[in-house]
Amino acid sequence: MQVSIFLGFLLVFSSLLSSSWLVLQVYYIKSIKGEEIENRIDLQSQNNHKISIIIAIRNEDTDTINELIQNLRNINYDNYEVIIVSDDPPEKFREILSNISKIPENVKIIRRSENKGRKAGALNYGVNISSGEYLVFLDAEARVENDFLIKISKYLTQFDAIAMRLRVRNKENCVENVYYQMTEHSMNALFLARDRKNFIIFPNGSAFAIKRRIFERIGEWKEGAITEDLEMGIRLALSNVKVKFINNIVIYTLSPFTLSDLYFQIKRWAYGSGELFFEGLLLLRKGLRGLEGFLYVIQWGIYSAFIFFLVLTSVLGFIVNISPYFYTISILIYTISILVYSINFKVNSYNLHKISSVVLWSSLIGFIQGFLHIGTKWRVTPKTNKSKDELPISIKIFGILLFIISFLELLKGLIFESLILFSLFLSIAIVQ
Repeated sequence: MQVSIFLGFLLVFSSLLSSSWLVLQVYYIKSIKGEEIENRIDLQSQNNHKISIIIAIRNEDTDTINELIQNLRNINYDNYEVIIVSDDPPEKFREILSNISKIPENVKIIRRSENKGRKAGALNYGVNISSGEYLVFLDAEARVENDFLIKISKYLTQFDAIAMRLRVRNKENCVENVYYQMTEHSMNALFLARDRKNFIIFPNGSAFAIKRRIFERIGEWKEGAITEDLEMGIRLALSNVKVKFINNIVIYTLSPFTLSDLYFQIKRWAYGSGELFFEGLLLLRKGLRGLEGFLYVIQWGIYSAFIFFLVLTSVLGFIVNISPYFYTISILIYTISILVYSINFKVNSYNLHKISSVVLWSSLIGFIQGFLHIGTKWRVTPKTNKSKDELPISIKIFGILLFIISFLELLKGLIFESLILFSLFLSIAIVQ
């Protein structure tokens, strides 16, 4: 009896936890509505700080790299270099080089002989051979405006590190359009609004700039980390280095093209979130700001916490009899928070139910794997629409298990638990 009550309260708590982060984002969005959102700075005069743009690549399409170089060569700034570090095999690297018509003098494309440390290792390699006073980190699909470095050089005279706005530039199909809206929402709620409230801003590895002396003092990117930018953000915060969000420096990026691409993208972020759970706990030293920062670090686990405990308690229905009241209360709390969130985060898409399901299950599975430090591969999000629009076999098997258990519980007369598991099975089945 005591175990069932404990699990019941745990279920309700998990629904409150998941709901809290959703409602908090609504509060963040509402807090900046009607406000002036542009950062103001004098851009008339140009200073001469040397800037190094560092980009790690692996398994990228050759056209993507060529377009990247053409974009960066048009930057209106006198003193900068571009260092592209490849972790590709020799034949792929030669293909990239042969596809570039002319490499500008200030652009270096270098292949590492030993690709250790994942993306972070490549970025550190690039930093070590760079000479800029300011360091800028981008992804291969990044596209920037001509005054990009003029703005960065000005802001880095005022701040030690800056995070910049990401904006999706492809929004043709359903997944791309929703991802575009998700990114806009994230930039407003989790960066712009949180910056206005003086919360801890975490760098985004595809749109981040920092003074070299600060980077060297903090220590380089943590090699092997799945989300090296989130880990860097924790260390910056613990070292009292403020990352300022600059809303009017925009980095144009790409959305995942298919549901499969989206699944692996979210799963990677969630893996890093779970992997850094205990490192994130150190932020609690910072009081309430640190607590809010910790919630940001583990946000993918918070999103999926209720679903995890809903599955757990329903499966345990064979041995523990949890009162339907606990299920009803927790589902009601979660449903209300979803409605509040949905009203404020208006997304128009006929496939939104599929996309929501992909985000939910990828965040749950990724966070658990990261928390348990189960090995995972560095999977590059495709920059061209070549991948199949289907989920991996592992999530399909998980869905089948949910169906089987729900059927067995129905035979045992556990109707409430059976309906819950069958509903979760359907959330996976609709994606197929």
